[in-house]
Amino acid sequence: MKNRHHSVRSWRLKLAVSAVLLGGLAACSNQTVLRPVQLDNYDPNDLFYLAGKGPVKTQVIGNPFDEAKPRVDNVTTSAMTGSTFRPKLTFNTEVPPEQNSPYHVVMLLDAPANARPEKLCANPEDAARPGSSQPSIDNLRVVAVYCVNDRRLSSIAGTTARPASSSDPRFQKLIQEATLNLFPLDNPDRRDGDRLRRIR
Repeated sequence: MKNRHHSVRSWRLKLAVSAVLLGGLAACSNQTVLRPVQLDNYDPNDLFYLAGKGPVKTQVIGNPFDEAKPRVDNVTTSAMTGSTFRPKLTFNTEVPPEQNSPYHVVMLLDAPANARPEKLCANPEDAARPGSSQPSIDNLRVVAVYCVNDRRLSSIAGTTARPASSSDPRFQKLIQEATLNLFPLDNPDRRDGDRLRRIR
C-alpha cells in the first residue's frame, strides 16, 4: 500500500514537471524576437511635434490573415497606439488633410526576408514584393519603418510564431513591441552637426 502511494505521488510529480516543461517550451515558441533598431538621423524630440499634430499616418501593407483588410489595418494601428515611450503616439491609416505632416510610418506584415527597410519610405509597395523570397509558414515577420517624406529615420524587424488571426495576442504583442522599439528614447549615434532639420 505504501509503495502504491509512493508510486502515485511520483507519477503526479512527473506530470507536474512535464506540464512546467511543456509550458516553458510553449512560452519559448511564442516569443517575440526583434532585430536591433536601425537609426538614420532619428531625433526623439520630433515625437513631441508628432504628438501635437494628431494621429501619425500609418500605411499597413500586407494581410497575413483570412480577414478583411480594413479590419487587419485597424487592429494593427490600434495595437500601435500608446505603444511608445513618452509622448504616447496614436496611429491611423487615415488622417485629416489639414494635418499634412511629412512624418509617417510604414508597417509591412508578413515581410519577406529580402524586404529592404531603407526602401520602404519611398516605394513601400515595390519594396514589399517578395521576389524569390517567400514568407515563412511557421513565423510571422513584420518590418516597421518611421519616415520623413521618403527618408527612413528608424526601422525595426520582428518575428513571432505565426498567429491564427489579428486578434491573436501574439500578433498584437509583436506589433506593440515593434512600435515601442521603432521610437527609442535616444539616438546615441546622432551628432548635432548632422541633425536632420525638422520639416513642418
